[in-house]
Amino acid sequence: MERRLLGKRINQIRKERGLTSEALSEICDVNAGHIRQIESGIRLPSLPLFVKICRALKTAPNEILKDQFDPEIIESESKLLLKVENLTPKQKRILSDLLDTFNKSMKGESVE
Repeated sequence: MERRLLGKRINQIRKERGLTSEALSEICDVNAGHIRQIESGIRLPSLPLFVKICRALKTAPNEILKDQFDPEIIESESKLLLKVENLTPKQKRILSDLLDTFNKSMKGESVE
């Protein structure tokens, strides 16, 4: 995970919400220095603190993490999910079996 990008995004959203780092730190029950270290990319928040930050900023985790993922991969996976959602249950089972076979083949395992 790119600490600097994560911290920059938290900083940006915090400012959009009109919060100071001190106010965010109070809401999250940590000291302001800790929040500043996260925002500057020196530290990563623990998972519980990340959840508190998301709640304090009234934002979804994916909104903060969006810079951490390759947009082309996300778009490709989204398109794939849309295609799968439109399949019947039977077609989904067949696709699942095909993917299992494909994965085994890619790993060099015997395919029956």
